[in-house]
Amino acid sequence: MNHIAVFNKSTGQTNFIKNLLAGNEQNLFPEFKNKKGALFSSSVLEKYIKEELHHDDFTLTSNCVDGNGNIRSLTSFSSGQQKKMLLDFLIKNSDNHKVDFLVLDKPYDCLDVEKQAELSEYLIEISKTITLVQVFKIRDEVLPFIGEVYLVADECIEFKGDLKKYDSYFFKQQKPYQFKGDLPGGLHKIEVTNPLVKFTDVNIFYEQTRQIVNNINWEINKGEFWHLKGPNGAGKTSLLTMITGDNPKAFGENIILFGKLKGSGETVWDLKKKIGYFSPSLTQFFGKLFTVQHMVLSGFYDSVGLYETPTGHQINEADKWLDLVGLKDKKQHYFVRLSPELQRIVLIIRAMVKQPPLLILDEPTNELDDYATAMLTAFINKIHKETNTAILYVSHRILQGLQPDKIYQLIPTENGSVGKVL
Repeated sequence: MNHIAVFNKSTGQTNFIKNLLAGNEQNLFPEFKNKKGALFSSSVLEKYIKEELHHDDFTLTSNCVDGNGNIRSLTSFSSGQQKKMLLDFLIKNSDNHKVDFLVLDKPYDCLDVEKQAELSEYLIEISKTITLVQVFKIRDEVLPFIGEVYLVADECIEFKGDLKKYDSYFFKQQKPYQFKGDLPGGLHKIEVTNPLVKFTDVNIFYEQTRQIVNNINWEINKGEFWHLKGPNGAGKTSLLTMITGDNPKAFGENIILFGKLKGSGETVWDLKKKIGYFSPSLTQFFGKLFTVQHMVLSGFYDSVGLYETPTGHQINEADKWLDLVGLKDKKQHYFVRLSPELQRIVLIIRAMVKQPPLLILDEPTNELDDYATAMLTAFINKIHKETNTAILYVSHRILQGLQPDKIYQLIPTENGSVGKVL
């Protein structure tokens, strides 16, 4: 059975998948004409979760009953379990008519390394009876049994061949991304003392019953580059909120932030002035038609949008950052119309423009392809090399080319996750 993987360089990925399932891509893939297909993706899973929430439709979990005899909801299962249930349902296709092929749209989204391995093993079993079409963004995530790889752009096949040929023809030809010029020096420095962050025997409980982390001891100093990693549910987000000031469970714990014991009088806004923060979810807060330049300038004020008149020095500083990443000529363009990777670059600049002592990057490359990821990786490395800002990079996996100084690993146990410096 021949399984294929497709890297779609075209902008209309959603339409490409719809057409493939509808048999409208027969010019590219005539083998799927008059065949029955189904889509496996996070977006499909979200639809079933919404159906449960709004219409009490428990299609995927109808055979899953809890101890009280009630049907369990999808949200009561882990991400990996949810995806396996969706796969089982799609194979049977609800009306017991077997599908001819499955389109796997970024199947590993939202899964940590361990859950990715489990899903891969299950897909290997499925591949024995059903043709799989993997639409991928990350080369390392291409399933091991894939026979042919296609590079598609503008309704044309640019390349067709096995993985080895794909690597030599295209993937290995990609050169490391480079930024020309140095980072701006900053308008003023925020004076802080070490340690920037210090946890001493820190414990976090959920509703006083379930322990999330257990006796965490960890110190971050000026200029260090840390990678915080661990599987989903290990407590990465909980530790972040202890630093940013968003978690009341931090009070009473022995936590030092920027040389001061947490709870000794600082406000959340005092902390935010010293922290630059980025997460892909931030893009949802900037739906209005903000310009690229306004987005960067808002970083001086830690505001969602620009509501104060910036100084000439601030405007000049913002333009220097945009010039470095090749966006100065687009500074009056609307932020929402940039590509996903450029939006994230702008948001990282927004976090860095005030030259914070600590930069937190929470899954910054999530859902990006190899080439956009290479761009962000080079930018993060450059910030580390040319500034004294400490970087806390949070992700369940290490990126190729990323250059952290140290790794802090959260390891789940029955009594909460323990930490280890690697």
